[in-house]
Amino acid sequence: MEIKTLFQKWWVWLLFILASLFIIIAILTSQYFNPWLQRELESRVREESNGLYTLKLNGLDASLLSGRITAVSIHLLPNFDAWEKQHEISQQDTAAAAAPRTLMVLKTNRLLLAGINFIGILRGKPLDLNKLRVLQPTVLITEMRQDTTESHEPLHKSVDGIMKSLQIGTIEVEKATLRIREGRDAETDRISLRDFTIEVKDLQLDSTAFENEERAYYARLIALESGKAEFTLPDGTYRLQAAALKANTEDGTLNIGNLQLIPLLDNAALARQKGKAVSTMRLEVPEINLSGVDFASHSRHNNMVAKHVVIKNPSLSAYMDRKNFTAKGNKPLPHDIIQQLKTGLTLPKIEVQGMHIRYEELAEEATEKGIITFENLYATITNVTNDKNRMSADNPAVIDAKAQLYGKAPIAVTIRLDLLDPNAYHTIQGTAGPADPAVLNPILEPTTFISVKEGSLQKSDFSMELYRNKATGNLNARYQNFKVDVLTKDEDKRQSFGKKILSKVANKIVITSDNPKKGEELRPGDIQVVRAKSRSVFNFWKDCLVSGFRTAAGIEGIGADLSDPNR
Repeated sequence: MEIKTLFQKWWVWLLFILASLFIIIAILTSQYFNPWLQRELESRVREESNGLYTLKLNGLDASLLSGRITAVSIHLLPNFDAWEKQHEISQQDTAAAAAPRTLMVLKTNRLLLAGINFIGILRGKPLDLNKLRVLQPTVLITEMRQDTTESHEPLHKSVDGIMKSLQIGTIEVEKATLRIREGRDAETDRISLRDFTIEVKDLQLDSTAFENEERAYYARLIALESGKAEFTLPDGTYRLQAAALKANTEDGTLNIGNLQLIPLLDNAALARQKGKAVSTMRLEVPEINLSGVDFASHSRHNNMVAKHVVIKNPSLSAYMDRKNFTAKGNKPLPHDIIQQLKTGLTLPKIEVQGMHIRYEELAEEATEKGIITFENLYATITNVTNDKNRMSADNPAVIDAKAQLYGKAPIAVTIRLDLLDPNAYHTIQGTAGPADPAVLNPILEPTTFISVKEGSLQKSDFSMELYRNKATGNLNARYQNFKVDVLTKDEDKRQSFGKKILSKVANKIVITSDNPKKGEELRPGDIQVVRAKSRSVFNFWKDCLVSGFRTAAGIEGIGADLSDPNR
């Protein structure tokens, strides 16, 4: 077909005209619209933030026809001096606008916005995007003042302008870093999340999406994968750290890799800061897996709900110095912790697999630390909740646990706790042994100044009822040839002459060396304990076992007075 004949076709002219329009628009956009848009965005940020922020756009490129905006990089920088002036004015003049609680630094390597309805925005419609993609953003949030607000309104109620009823089809954030610090001069971050990726599907920032039970945080799907995550407690005593996080709101899963609770102070410094004897704890958990997580409920009501939690091979160590620091105040029971939660909690099933626990204590008159360990602890915990419709005396939380004391003595317990009972009612039943009772010497010798010299413990059982202030029950301890040494408190002498005499008297006259004695019934151990409120729930449970065993062995007069709440 000849050129002359071709240009006689109407559709050729139409294509030619459209192509010309595209070229003209592209030239005008590049020469005039892009510079104008960049100046407009930068000036609007400065004006609408009252000088608190400066926006710098590099390599901005916008296409009106395709509804696309790209930028090589974005820098959003706060003006801390301007914030200080605004805050000072608001303090002196209550009618003046309060300075924002936080300031943010944002830096990105590349930004893409696709599917923008420019005409709709000009007509006052909400911002509607097909896609938002951000590469390697770094966000630093500085908390400039404390948050005194007891409750926060949902995000869709606090935004305005084109952000109101915002809709985005897909959000992709790659290799991001988030840091949150307290004050501009803070040397460490309170929260940090590094090398994380987020994918968001169908975000709608409105009340309908907020109330939709099929959505969480306004979106159909949010999937997050991160590298190292850290959280430092506000008082600077501990850091919670994870090597990796993975969450998916669509399938309700949350996975945490290599979780650690790391003390930032030694025990003496921590005790001085708290003004009393406290435990210094260190926790390591290689893997935690949660399934059935109700992210939607959390996004709307801040409730924590997960159907199944699996904690694999955790290791917990703790140390307390009671010799140089005094225990003060009341230690909470599990009931107190649950009842004081301000948010809803529902965990139908928790599995703990292969746990190791090590507790060390320096007693008031001791010269060396007492040590107790639990090895290969496996536990199933059900119905942990503060929902009054789920928790009752007939439907309590139940802990079924098995472990080996010092890796040698088997112990199994079932604990039932009515977590909403104001009297903290709970019951414990269990078995212990068979074992050599001398395995207890690492904790008995430094804390009670008694050493098991010989004997054997057959499988024994115990049952107790516990309340906030007292406990009763019985312990059926089956043992033979049980003998002890009463030790001196002098670190240079294991046994003084007087203690040797006392030990012989105790073994010959006081202690029932066999239970049951030949030809007699088993002598039951009566449990009668008044709780020492300044000590932990584990100490409360331990005192119950000690009470029962001392009664069964006839050595009630040796050791602490378990009827004294101030012991």
